[in-house]
Amino acid sequence: MNTKAFDRAICDALVLLRTTAGGDLADQAEQARKCLAKAVNDSPGVPARALEHVAAADEHLEYGELMEARTLLTAARGFLPGRRAVVPARA
Repeated sequence: MNTKAFDRAICDALVLLRTTAGGDLADQAEQARKCLAKAVNDSPGVPARALEHVAAADEHLEYGELMEARTLLTAARGFLPGRRAVVPARA
């Protein structure tokens, strides 16, 4: 299971989806979708929950919903082995 490459692809997609990055957001979303599709195909054995979140993020990207996609991709990383979910501190 190559989860490091899968995690790297998610991080690359998150960088592409920065709304302050400038440039054509539709093009950036399409590049992110291609990056994620390649990662899904090249990483057998990735946990199903992570794949489900990436698939949902892809759907949001199809409609240009970047923030929703970013949220789902960030959550997908939490399902990868060796990744620790971050719990926010209580005020």
